[in-house]
Amino acid sequence: MKGIIILSLISFFLTTNLFSQVNCNYEPPRQAENWVFGNNAMINFSGGDANASLTPSDILFPNGSSIISASNGDLKLFSDGIVAKSGAFYTLSNGDGLQGNNFASQSSIIVPKPGNSRVYYIFTLDMYIPPVFTDGVRYSIAEFPESGPVSIISKNNLLFNENAQKISATQHENGRDFWIVTHGYGDNNGANFYSYLLNDSTLNTNAVVTSIGHPHNGNTSSNNGAGSMKISPDGSKLALVIPDDGIVEVYDFDNSSGKVSNLVSSTSGQFVHVNGVEFSPDNSKLYFTITPLGDGTNFLYQVNLDDADPFASPFIVHQFDVQQNGTADSLFGALQLATDGKIYAAKFKKGAFEKPNLGVIYNPNRPLGTCNYNELNHNPNNGLYLNGGGSIIGLPSFVSTFLDIPHFYYADQCHHDTTTITIRNTSNIDDAVWDFGNPSGTLVVNDNLNPGFVYSEPGNYTISLTENYGTENYTYNKEVTIHALPNVVLADGVDTVYILENSSIQLDAGQWDFYEWAPGGSTERYLDVTQEGLYEVMVTDSNCCKNSAEVFIKFATISFPSAFNPKSNITINSNFKIVGEFGGFKSYRLSIYNRWGQLIFESEDPTEGWDGTYNGEDSPPGTYVYSANFESYASDLKPSLELKKTGTVTLLR
Repeated sequence: MKGIIILSLISFFLTTNLFSQVNCNYEPPRQAENWVFGNNAMINFSGGDANASLTPSDILFPNGSSIISASNGDLKLFSDGIVAKSGAFYTLSNGDGLQGNNFASQSSIIVPKPGNSRVYYIFTLDMYIPPVFTDGVRYSIAEFPESGPVSIISKNNLLFNENAQKISATQHENGRDFWIVTHGYGDNNGANFYSYLLNDSTLNTNAVVTSIGHPHNGNTSSNNGAGSMKISPDGSKLALVIPDDGIVEVYDFDNSSGKVSNLVSSTSGQFVHVNGVEFSPDNSKLYFTITPLGDGTNFLYQVNLDDADPFASPFIVHQFDVQQNGTADSLFGALQLATDGKIYAAKFKKGAFEKPNLGVIYNPNRPLGTCNYNELNHNPNNGLYLNGGGSIIGLPSFVSTFLDIPHFYYADQCHHDTTTITIRNTSNIDDAVWDFGNPSGTLVVNDNLNPGFVYSEPGNYTISLTENYGTENYTYNKEVTIHALPNVVLADGVDTVYILENSSIQLDAGQWDFYEWAPGGSTERYLDVTQEGLYEVMVTDSNCCKNSAEVFIKFATISFPSAFNPKSNITINSNFKIVGEFGGFKSYRLSIYNRWGQLIFESEDPTEGWDGTYNGEDSPPGTYVYSANFESYASDLKPSLELKKTGTVTLLR
């Protein structure tokens, strides 16, 4: 098919996919975006800020709680280990009488069933203090049906019952299933980790057991079963505390096998009455709190996990005294990383009474005092005011993967896009300096905290962010791939296609992921055309990059001259061939006969004409007969159309 001019491609990109089936931009997980804890305390982290408010109905969770939100950030379900409530703050049908303990350090954790957004597993923990508290680790299943009440459909199923008050969860290496990890307590199970795999078909109640580390044991008055256990956001490490024995342990966690290995530990008695523990967002640092049982000093520590011996020189981030009888009555409680990239510290009064604020580690990736505990924009503060809610001992527990969010991330990664950058945590940044790794690109949004850059060419680049705060600089890097646009071509790249009237043609947009045709809005690869007009297709490839192509369809105007002169100085008059706007023929044949019916010329190329010769000799002037046969392409709308045109032409000399 011959083209008149080369089709110019029109390209553009939208943030979301044309049909909303796919979004190739990174979207931070939102399952940990809502917190419910303490005395009527609630925090929502949507938009990147911590917005504290009172719960719509009375809640009293003295220690650990668990919460999960939907992937869009809507609060779905929460529990203190005893009762399960929906995001609307009503108790689920059959949702009371769970056999956890709301004074357990980590009373529960909620894990979604892989591949089913309507089903959640609630794992609950009792304290193990026989003969009174022996209900152990159990699970219940909550279902959100398409219609009808949300309910617990399976309740208080026992996993094991000699347990510490510690539980954590993370995603399997396959990015779909989940590991739920607990720890034993006492002479029988106190040296064991128990890892349970939840997949889309079942919870495997046969645990992967790892025997390693300092045993969790002691008499009935011991607190060694208390305290927190956390898995790092990237799922590679696990840390826990053993309060009375004064030990903090860090392990490697294998999220493909569920095994725990490579213990790094503080010395026994080094951190007596250690309580909360949490990893920094970049997995490089560990924070933990000391909560004295009597008169003493509260401590918030930071250790660098990249050090050969992280516990050799622990850094005191903050400390304050507590007295059994006196005005110094505050205590540190649990620590919890949030989706905003900050770590929050529970604070409470002796006797598990509330305090109005949470402590805040504003920059937990930064070393030593530059982590900025309760210090924002060079000014100390009291952390996060809970707007009437109260902090007690515990904070919510989450699947650690839901907090695995990069320090900064980008959106719109197709050539010619404005690639925009979002910093997860913008606290305590005096200035942000960017290197986009492409000096020939263009900075089009000059906002240091949310810049936009257009890359000059597709390729792989490294974006570097340097945050300046006071005299300190902190650098973060991230790889970015800028994808070429899909090379979509219609009708071999010509701008106009001519078809026979009353015929049709099938336009092929090529193999891509999604399509939208105009006019008509078809979303198929092929478009059958029977009418004249401009037709355009927008395609989307697997990288969510979009490009368009267009072609004009016109009806062919077919005619033949009545005479020609091979010696004419006007080219169009010097041979005999089809005249007009034509094309889109599946087949074409022009035949010319002399007056005796002898075939003297034949061609299947509509651009080729008869020059008035036969066998290399000039044919005599006179009248000749021609016959032209046309066949159109078929489409799903119409079969091929055959057309025949005959007539005479006069050869002049």
